[in-house]
Amino acid sequence: MSTTDSQTLKSLLDAGTAVISDVSDNLGLPPQSLDTSLFGLETPARSFAGPAYTIAGESHIWKDGSGDRKKLAAIDEMTPGVVPVWAGSDIKGVCCFGDLLSEAMKARGCAGVVVDGGVRDMAYLREMGLPMMVRYRTPSQAIGRWHVTEVQNTIKVRGAVQDWVSINPGDMVVADDDGVVVIPQDMVDEFVQKALAWADKDQNARQDIKEGALLLDTLDKYGHL
Repeated sequence: MSTTDSQTLKSLLDAGTAVISDVSDNLGLPPQSLDTSLFGLETPARSFAGPAYTIAGESHIWKDGSGDRKKLAAIDEMTPGVVPVWAGSDIKGVCCFGDLLSEAMKARGCAGVVVDGGVRDMAYLREMGLPMMVRYRTPSQAIGRWHVTEVQNTIKVRGAVQDWVSINPGDMVVADDDGVVVIPQDMVDEFVQKALAWADKDQNARQDIKEGALLLDTLDKYGHL
């Protein structure tokens, strides 16, 4: 999963999440866009793309204060270029990770991180150079409250158009200042081709509009606005 063609990644990033979402609609598929509360740690959000490395967890109370060994093992197994997607499930008020585990993901070459849950050490995370899209921030740790239950299985994260979006290991994750979308692994090539054509149409339509074209005429010419 770490060997995704660099041109594929560039094409998807150049097209952007909005175009990718439109391509989904054009194919008759509900856009696999993630929850609108996700935000980038930097402003504007840094774009990133890569195959999903999936992690899921659940709230769980334990008393001994020991660390979450399954969580640490999951990060140890990450490979360059992946996008860890953390499914917090019923997580509430605590972080999936903070500065130390973020440094570990950066050291393993992750392209970016998506967190359907919380993070902490925000000031440090903003400066460390690993782009992230997260749902909330919190000072409270997960130890004793939430733990990882699954790694590299199908997960569900909160969606924008749908309540939940299923993500499989290796599905393509694309993030930018508009949000996060997911492309099924077996449809990436098709999405790249259609996204490039769609973005080209948008660019031509934009130029026509700048030059004073009427919107209805532009719609008839390009088929969408």
